[in-house]
Amino acid sequence: MYVSRIQIISSGSNQLAKSLANSLDELGFFIVRERPEVMIFFYPLGITVRKIAGLIRDKVNDPVVISVTDDGNYVIPVLKEHRGGSIIGGIIADLMGAQLILTSRTSQLGLYSVEEFAWVNGMDIDPKDADKVNVKLVNNGKLKLFLSEKLDIRLMEGFELTNKEEEADLILGERVNDKPTLEPRHLVLGLGYSSGVPFEVLYFSVVNTAKSIHIFERRIDFIAVPEIKLGDERVKKLGNILGASVIYVPMDQLKGRSQSTPSRVAKERFGIEGVCEPSLDALGAKVILKRAKRAYGVVSCLGVK
Repeated sequence: MYVSRIQIISSGSNQLAKSLANSLDELGFFIVRERPEVMIFFYPLGITVRKIAGLIRDKVNDPVVISVTDDGNYVIPVLKEHRGGSIIGGIIADLMGAQLILTSRTSQLGLYSVEEFAWVNGMDIDPKDADKVNVKLVNNGKLKLFLSEKLDIRLMEGFELTNKEEEADLILGERVNDKPTLEPRHLVLGLGYSSGVPFEVLYFSVVNTAKSIHIFERRIDFIAVPEIKLGDERVKKLGNILGASVIYVPMDQLKGRSQSTPSRVAKERFGIEGVCEPSLDALGAKVILKRAKRAYGVVSCLGVK
C-alpha cells in the first residue's frame, strides 16, 4: 500500500519542481524516471488530465497522480487520493508551503478514509472492503473498530474502539472471517549511527523518519542494526520506548547487498555498502524510505513486510 517511487514531470525550466525533487530525496523518497508509484505534474490541472489519459487502467494498479500548479501554490491529488494521494500530497504541500486541495467525500467531511487510517497505522485492507467501509463512514460519520490482537494505534475523528466484535465495522488484526479487516504490516526501521550520538538524537531521528512518510512511530515493529551494536544500551532503550524489537543483523549478511547511496565509511571499515538498506534486504523487507541522514551521525531507512 505504501508508495514512495516518485516521478516529477515538468518543463525543464521549472525550478520549483527541481527543488521539490531535492527535498523529497532528502526525506528518503525515490526520485525515478521509470516504474513510478507516484506521478507529480507541475502543470495546470487540465493539462495533467490530458497527459494521464492514456495511463489510466484500474484504480488498484494505477499510480497516484498529483497535479501542482506552476506557481507551486496548490497541490491537487487527481488519482488515488485515498491510497497515498492525500498523504504524499500533504507532504508536498508542507514542503512547498502550498495549499492542499482534497476532493474525496471523506475529506469533505473532515475525516480520514479507511485507507488513510491504515497508512498511518501500518496496516492494509482489501480495496473492495475499503470501498464498502468508506461508504459506511460517509453515511454514518464514524466507524467502530475491534482489536483482535494487541496493537498500538493512532485513533482519529470518526474511528472509535469497541470491545464487542459483533458491533464492529472493522476488525484490526489477522483476518479470521469475511468481516472487513485491517491487517497489520511489519514495519522495519534500519538504523546506523556513530558511537558519540546521544540517545535523544537517536529517538528524534527515528520519530522523524516515521513522520517523513506520515506513519505513527509506535507502529514500528523492528529496529534493525548491525551486530556490532550488540550491547549498546541506547538502541535497547529506543526499542523499549517504541515497543519495537531490536534485531542485530550479522555483518556477513550485509555483504554483497546494495544501498542507494553507498557509505564510504562502511566500505572502508567493513567492506559493505552500508547498514540501512542492506539490513532491510537481509530481513526481506521492501524499502519504502531509502537511507537518509536524519541528524549528525545518524542515518535511517524504513521498510515493510
